[in-house]
Amino acid sequence: MNKISQLISLLGGTGAVAEKLKIKPSAISNWKKLNKIPSNKRKDVLELGSYLNINIEHFLPTQKLHNFKFKILLIISGGIASYKSLEIIRLIKKTDIELDVVMTKSAQKFITPLLVTSLNEKKCYIDLFSIEDETKMNHINLARSPDIILVAPATANIMAKLANGLADDLASTILLASFSKIILAPSMNPVMWNNLATRDNYKKLLERGIEFIEPDTGDMACGESGKGRFPEPRAIFEFILSYMRENQKLSNQFQDISIIITAGPTIEAIDPIRFVSNKSSGKQGFEIASELTKRGAKVTLITGPVNIPFPNCENVIKVKTAQEMLDNVTQQLPADILICCAAVADWRLIPKTSTNNKIDTNNKIKKTKEKLLFEAIKNPDILETIAKSKLRPKIVIGFSAETSNIKNNSYSKLISKNVDLIIANDVSNNKVFGEDFNKVFLIYKNNYEQWEKQSKKSVAYHLVNRINDLLINYNKRAVNA
Repeated sequence: MNKISQLISLLGGTGAVAEKLKIKPSAISNWKKLNKIPSNKRKDVLELGSYLNINIEHFLPTQKLHNFKFKILLIISGGIASYKSLEIIRLIKKTDIELDVVMTKSAQKFITPLLVTSLNEKKCYIDLFSIEDETKMNHINLARSPDIILVAPATANIMAKLANGLADDLASTILLASFSKIILAPSMNPVMWNNLATRDNYKKLLERGIEFIEPDTGDMACGESGKGRFPEPRAIFEFILSYMRENQKLSNQFQDISIIITAGPTIEAIDPIRFVSNKSSGKQGFEIASELTKRGAKVTLITGPVNIPFPNCENVIKVKTAQEMLDNVTQQLPADILICCAAVADWRLIPKTSTNNKIDTNNKIKKTKEKLLFEAIKNPDILETIAKSKLRPKIVIGFSAETSNIKNNSYSKLISKNVDLIIANDVSNNKVFGEDFNKVFLIYKNNYEQWEKQSKKSVAYHLVNRINDLLINYNKRAVNA
């Protein structure tokens, strides 16, 4: 008798299980024959076992996530619920997910690193100032390698650290140094959970794209009752699996699609010392490149000078001037999609004296009594040049930084430059450049959307969904043409 047949027998037999799960007995018989339970019924079977007070997990095979290998970093912070994290580790170990664990000093008051190491069969990380670990910059490796950082339990203290940028131990340093998806499972006294300070921190973290597994309501270890109870480990585990499966579906969404993205500022030299540029940080373009890469696209990122880490996309090209950026975009064609996020300097400034004497710009221009004048020469418009070329990609998207009449000005650009979508934002009073948040307007030929202010990571996620819609519509038109 195979394992699934044994399991069905333990749960009461084919007819009883079919009745309780409200499915046909023939489906149960098929499970037994194939020695396999469908993934969409696994949770129901586990709940049935729990209801009958029968531990059935050892009958179920390791849950595979196909060819998409996931990495999780579990951070255990200090709280009475810390011991429940051991159950999360045990559940994850039954899958093919790669797991690392970090414990705060407070968590070590409730459970020991040795216990975690034994359960996870890997070293448990506890110290930011470990000579052995930090010779390899281990806190950066731990921050950058996982797909998800799960903080469970997440205390009010670690929420406050993350919300306010504190990094005084290994866990908080990792959280601030990571590009990974961060998910918090809070656990604390109900009064602490409802405290105005905690609510403010909760709101801040939500706005930054950090996700929460909401705490349960019930009796607490302290004797009080209310919202703040640590979610059940299995509920946390199922939440993580659901998140991963959703990302797995998206991982091939743009498979074999080639995308060129321009980002950051360009700079135009006046002399070896001085130049004309702008305040663009490159953050929004980099987030879009990162999101598209996660979804399987072949991304070429062409970027001006920036001071932020580069995303892990297929190809990164560094340029300085507008002409260099245009040349490199042209060299990368043909492509399926072009997204021009870069804030390209519109002019080059050519210095002249008031008497039109030639100035040697290969050397630093010296201050003299003679008035210095500048002739403004237009740089190439990369977006318009490519959008109107014979090698125009299927989808062309531009960004528009405006200080007034955002909708009208952006729509004029959309039409005059022959592009499919303009993402506009209000840059007056430096509301966007260098910031982690953005409020954008999406301008189509026949539609207009205004999005709420959100993190640039969140903008990238939702924008890529829109790009996918545009690509689907393009392919439909091509088929019907």
